[in-house]
Amino acid sequence: MTSFPNWGHETDGDEVVKSYSQQVAGRIFAVTGPTPNGLGEGTVLALAKGLPAALLLIGRTPAKYAPVVQAVRAIDPSIDVRTYEIDLSSFSSIRAGASRVLADFPKVDVLINNAATNIRTYRRTVDGIEEIFATNYVGPFLLTNLLMPALLRSEAPRVVNLTSLVHREGTGDFSDCNFEKSEYKWWAAYAQSKLGNLLFTRRLATVLGHRGLVSLSVHPGTLWNTNALTLVPAEELQQLKILVTNEWQCKEKTLGQGVATTCVAALDPKLGECNGAYMEDCQVAEPHCPAAKSVDGPEELWNLSEEFVGETFVY
Repeated sequence: MTSFPNWGHETDGDEVVKSYSQQVAGRIFAVTGPTPNGLGEGTVLALAKGLPAALLLIGRTPAKYAPVVQAVRAIDPSIDVRTYEIDLSSFSSIRAGASRVLADFPKVDVLINNAATNIRTYRRTVDGIEEIFATNYVGPFLLTNLLMPALLRSEAPRVVNLTSLVHREGTGDFSDCNFEKSEYKWWAAYAQSKLGNLLFTRRLATVLGHRGLVSLSVHPGTLWNTNALTLVPAEELQQLKILVTNEWQCKEKTLGQGVATTCVAALDPKLGECNGAYMEDCQVAEPHCPAAKSVDGPEELWNLSEEFVGETFVY
């Protein structure tokens, strides 16, 4: 249960931040993928209106974030806004970037893993992992764990992982992440990555809940006019709209409405009672597939992820 059970689909991110201004002011937030005209930018600008101490903008091409930095400074020039070049498809880039963040900010209060890709062609990263799964899930897994020392110095550390309603298409079988035994379909890779975000959230709550960390996964909603869909061909996009609107009964959101659930997850103190939960429309909700509720799935995926990154994380 959240502090505002009447909030829902129509709630705007600015309204959320205004209501939780005490949870924003003076705190340090890190957001991945803050590209203009996307959920990352919307989240950053909503948080900026609550006067945080610092906003850390993390992504592969910091030059693209210049308009976002300028917009934050226009809201309040006293906010310490920084950009960090971290390519979530490259373990070496993640490790180097995380080291820079830790050097600059020994404490981070909230990490929002917002960045994602939905490329259409099959590619493997330099580390040998299918690119969608690597960027959307394995990269955030590594980044989160590397930034954990800074998060655990916060009095109320929180990790928010953006998933998607598409997680309902995930199977929970991660043994063939590289599609070596099956035909590659970007939709299947994307669904598995978003299911991974949800399972990772649950495992974080189990492993680090006793240290005060709150971990939540968020489906932001259906947005057709952000940069997230620029790679989708027109015909395919139309088919996707039919599926999401007619079969899944999803109503479109504005960008402000799309960032609202992320802001609730990042800020609502009452959500500490729901550690590991999945959220949509600003409320705790039930995930939409059996694999998301698996008892063993979170630990199994965590162990597999440690194998991928070649590092074990013990807390």
